[in-house]
Amino acid sequence: MSKKPSDLKIYGRLVKYVIPFWPLFALSVLGFALFSGSQVLLADMMQLIVDYIGGNVVQGEGGISAKIMWALGGDDFNPASARNWIVAALIVLGVLRGVGFFAGNYYIAGISLRLVHILRCELYEKMQYLPSAYYDRNSTGVLISKITFNVEQVTGAAVNALKIVLREGSFAIGLIGYLLYINWKLTMVFVLALPMIAVIVYWVGKRFRKISRNIQDAMGEVNQVTNDSINAYREIRLYGGTEQELARFTHASNRNRNQNLKMAFYGAISPSVIQFPVVLATGVLIWIALGLTDEMSPGAFVAYLSAALFLPKPIRQLAEVSNVIQKGLAAAQDIFGFLDTAPEEDKGHLEVERVRGEIEIRDLNFSYAPDLPPVLRDINLRVEPGTSLALVGLSGSGKSTLVSLLSRFYQHTEGELLLDGVDVRDYKLANLRSNIALVTQQVTLFNDTVYNNIAYGSMSSATREDVEAAVAAAHASEFIAQLPQGLDTVIGEDGVMLSGGQRQRLAIARAFLKDAPVLILDEATSALDNRAEAHIQQAMEEVMKGRTTIVIAHRLTTIEKADKIVVMEEGRVLEQGSHDELLALGQRYSQLYHKNFED
Repeated sequence: MSKKPSDLKIYGRLVKYVIPFWPLFALSVLGFALFSGSQVLLADMMQLIVDYIGGNVVQGEGGISAKIMWALGGDDFNPASARNWIVAALIVLGVLRGVGFFAGNYYIAGISLRLVHILRCELYEKMQYLPSAYYDRNSTGVLISKITFNVEQVTGAAVNALKIVLREGSFAIGLIGYLLYINWKLTMVFVLALPMIAVIVYWVGKRFRKISRNIQDAMGEVNQVTNDSINAYREIRLYGGTEQELARFTHASNRNRNQNLKMAFYGAISPSVIQFPVVLATGVLIWIALGLTDEMSPGAFVAYLSAALFLPKPIRQLAEVSNVIQKGLAAAQDIFGFLDTAPEEDKGHLEVERVRGEIEIRDLNFSYAPDLPPVLRDINLRVEPGTSLALVGLSGSGKSTLVSLLSRFYQHTEGELLLDGVDVRDYKLANLRSNIALVTQQVTLFNDTVYNNIAYGSMSSATREDVEAAVAAAHASEFIAQLPQGLDTVIGEDGVMLSGGQRQRLAIARAFLKDAPVLILDEATSALDNRAEAHIQQAMEEVMKGRTTIVIAHRLTTIEKADKIVVMEEGRVLEQGSHDELLALGQRYSQLYHKNFED
């Protein structure tokens, strides 16, 4: 069991993201220092104001503000002119306070937004390199929640908490420094409250951390139910699942509400609990100060009292920042755990411009996890370059798993899977996949134009003529010409504007454009009607020439013309040979053939 990283280690890793923006951070610190300094001087101004009212302005004496004015004004600042100086000073301090508040908050917000952008981009990039097994184990909603919800929580720990610490921390330090300046012995009363505050903050922080993790899980569940409902809205309505999905969403949302309610409870009660020792210390301090009126001028006493009454607010907010930090650290732990997930294994070293397409499988066994039963057992077969292989068998017989191993979406651990006599694991992953084109039953299209869906990824530099040729080969020209903008028509999320057959023909056109030496067709014609299939069958026969093609299909027309047919059942190869040879055997293939591959 891996040891969880400490809060300090997690926060240190977060701070590394902020370090490149140190100029913005420095400007923010200066802004908050200006804001806090102005606040303290405004409290100090109370001494000068009260002394002026009482006629106690003495040249060269008074608080910090008065001494600054004596130094700046010289002979121009005197008891008679103090009134004008006080008003001018209050205006200047008010302006400086506003400028400092703006600079501190604006520049720290700039860091926060940059941090959100960087983390989201890193998470998204990481998703592009995770192994297929990770997606098998984690729901879409949880993954989306990491990019949307968790990142926002992290910025709270790394930046927003820092903002509070800088702003209220500098204010609290300024006030305490000012109180020590006036009467250090009296100010030491506040020290008595600090241990009690530290204990309360620690206890509340642990509760916040635990609840924050629960909130993240609950948000992932809300996202997942929502995602399922959006993707399957037709099935939900057709099969009368609306009430069932409402119940699922209500349960997920209610769990999220309960966890947030707990967070709100501790967030609401902790300031009051933390405030008690601060108020108690302030009360004791004022009680003692009231007995020292003979030792302090009225102005000094009022200034000291004003600063002392200002102090509970920044201390309370500093204590409350634990809430923000704990929520952020819980999210950061989840995000960093995700970023540290091992990517797709790629230990290959070989790169070739174009493979010949010879495939050989020897004693191959495979299971999706060590504790799961094998889905492929003792597979042995050979496919000559430029020939076609049809894999047939009932659902769950291992056909799609086999082609997934060829593309290395999963890694085989027992036996050999060779391409041109080289283990597929020895090829660099990108190079291996550049030599394979894939069309599956579950077509994936993007919310983009028809053109960009065909000329996708490494093929984005293809000429329009090449794309049009691929469209013609896939017998998709007719329906594309009827679209509002032809090839430039945006087809909606996952090609929602197209029929199943049209979507599949676009996927086939994409595979044609790639012109890879190995072509995998996993139920590629399953969504086509007989007329469309008849057209596309000719195109498929043409494009399969000179390419090694693995076909997974139930359509007789697709299977009969394959150079070799392999019958699979329960992860094993039962029979292999040509269509005529397998029919002549009169065994499993013959049974499937006469039942039209249905059971």
